[in-house]
Amino acid sequence: MPKRGQTEMTDALQPPNLSPGAVAVYRVALSDGEFHWEAAGARTGLSRDEVVLCLDELLSCRLLQPANGSADRFVPVNPETAAALLAEPLEETIRSYRQAVDAVRKQLLQLMPAYLSRPVSGVLHGGLEIVSDPAEVQHVVNQASAKCSREMLTVQPGGYRSPAGLEAALPIELGALERGVQFRVLYQHTTRTQLSIRSHVAAIVKAGAQVRTADLLVERMLIFDREVAFIPNHSTPEGIPGAVVVREPVLIAFLCALFEQFWVSAVPFITDGPGYQNVSDDLRRAVLSLLAQGLKDEVVARRLGMSVRTCRRHIASLMQELGAESRFEAGVRAAQLGLLSQEAH
Repeated sequence: MPKRGQTEMTDALQPPNLSPGAVAVYRVALSDGEFHWEAAGARTGLSRDEVVLCLDELLSCRLLQPANGSADRFVPVNPETAAALLAEPLEETIRSYRQAVDAVRKQLLQLMPAYLSRPVSGVLHGGLEIVSDPAEVQHVVNQASAKCSREMLTVQPGGYRSPAGLEAALPIELGALERGVQFRVLYQHTTRTQLSIRSHVAAIVKAGAQVRTADLLVERMLIFDREVAFIPNHSTPEGIPGAVVVREPVLIAFLCALFEQFWVSAVPFITDGPGYQNVSDDLRRAVLSLLAQGLKDEVVARRLGMSVRTCRRHIASLMQELGAESRFEAGVRAAQLGLLSQEAH
């Protein structure tokens, strides 16, 4: 059962009741310069009782007001003025609620340093925090994104991206770009063939983002204003999903330097050309390099962010081109021929 305060707030949020008859009476009053009983009834076709109800509506909506303090003469009011008069109490209520929210947040956030240094398994010393619940991770990331004012750096390894996830992220990223945030994104080359990613990249690049791709990337990484970063948490043997929140300045600087190293050697994401435009040689070298390490097809595919079937198709083509009978032989022969010499660009 709602409390009294909640009921009053709900009532205040209801739009004013303004019937077609009241609108007609208001128009007659506008035409005459003031409200007249006889004119209102005669020109709208309403009965005396109906005009009384319309007058009550117009007075409650502040569209009519007493003329010079008179109790029986009423003049029409500018609708904009009437709207302001009706909204003033509600706006005051909203301001008080905002002040209460700010006060609660200010008071509780004073305990943040104590929370980060608490001696429990979820928080590590040195500005690191482990968040295990995926919903909480997303909430904290969204908060960091909303507060970001200067720079966002993201590394997104792997190939396929959920179209629903891309759609959910788009307004957040565009909002940051509209605030003047510098936004740089690193994907893997294999994302260039996914239409939903190409559309997403085209939208954020148009808004000012910079997007590049590389053959191999480290784990997923999000960095906001070089003050807070998020990296995956793989420390639990049970495989519990989650993230490590990094706030320690030295570690943040290291992660930023790692990002810059990948950024320099990456290739701009071109959305108006073929999928693997300008990166096909990079993919070939990456496949050959991983084959030379003797890695299995599944591992090669995972590191390159592509399906195992697509990976095997690339491998078969390279083996035929090199005249190799095994994957390892293909990698070794490529090294002997100097085909891996440009791997580091």
